[in-house]
Amino acid sequence: MKKFLLTTFALVVLSGCAHKQQTADEQQALENPNIQQGQHQVLQPEDRIVRPDIYTDYQPERTEVLREGRYTLINFSPEEGQKYLLDQSVTVNMLGKKKRALTATVEQGLRTTLKDTGLSLCHGFGQNEPTLSTLYSRPLPKVHYQFGPMALRDALQMLAGPAYEITINDVSRTVCFKLRPAVPERATGEKPKVETTTTTTTTTEIIEE
Repeated sequence: MKKFLLTTFALVVLSGCAHKQQTADEQQALENPNIQQGQHQVLQPEDRIVRPDIYTDYQPERTEVLREGRYTLINFSPEEGQKYLLDQSVTVNMLGKKKRALTATVEQGLRTTLKDTGLSLCHGFGQNEPTLSTLYSRPLPKVHYQFGPMALRDALQMLAGPAYEITINDVSRTVCFKLRPAVPERATGEKPKVETTTTTTTTTEIIEE
């Protein structure tokens, strides 16, 4: 009988201690909710910036080459036209094999030039330059139906004409144009001033006796 009472008393004491410990843990969890959440929180990996960067860490004098075979060296660094899309070379032929009527507009010429370059042309309306709609609607000159190879930036500038400057949004990769404050003098037909200098040359002749 005594053994039974001792066993029962021991069980009651142990259950009371366990309940007390559980109550203490719950109270601590309520006071510090971050402790419980931190046990189940999954750490998210942070993005890191890749180095070296071909745009910020580029060294012009350093060219990386790969040896292929005994005498062949291959440059495996990105070309300028691959890093800077406006520097890539383009060749345009809007005439085709069949003779077509020359009815294209400047906008069509610009879009054809930008095809497959990774860049797109901005819209000629909205918040862009108000004169763009006028530029885009102009007929494309015959001399601009076929040209190249040339740098893309030069081709776009040629098609837009001297009254506009090229702008580019590097985020959306969109090319646009804005009106220059003043048209360059050379484009107005005025001949640039040529500075002349006068140089006096003295020639000495030695006569042997």
